[in-house]
Amino acid sequence: MKKPSNPADQSASTITPLSHATCPTLSRRSTLRYELGQDPNKAFYFRITHNDGGGFFSPEWVSWPDILDAIKNVQPVTSRSLRAIFKGKSVNTSGFILAVLIAEGLLETLPKKSRHFKATVLTS
Repeated sequence: MKKPSNPADQSASTITPLSHATCPTLSRRSTLRYELGQDPNKAFYFRITHNDGGGFFSPEWVSWPDILDAIKNVQPVTSRSLRAIFKGKSVNTSGFILAVLIAEGLLETLPKKSRHFKATVLTS
C-alpha cells in the first residue's frame, strides 16, 4: 500500500469544497456533517466537519485514491481498514469516514454483519 497523502502535503487551501451533507454515524446515535471536495488535479476528498454526538475526530481532508488504496484488497472492509490513513488521529475518524462512504453509496453493509462493509465501486 502506498503511503497515504499527508494533509500537510495537500494544502487544504487547494481543495475546493463541492458539497456539504449530513449522515448518521455507524451506530446511528449521532449525525455527522461532512464535505466532499476536489483538488486542482480533479481528485476527490472527504472530511468530517461536525459530530453532534460530541465524539472526537480529525477534520483533515482524506483523498478518495487513498481510501481506495486502503480498501481495494480488503474483505470485509471495517474501520480498521482505514486507520492507517489517519495514523495518530482519533480512532473515531475511520468509522466516521465509513459512514460518509455509505451515505455516498460507495460502500454497503454486508448482510447480517452490521460493522462489515464492501465497496460498491473500486475505480478511482
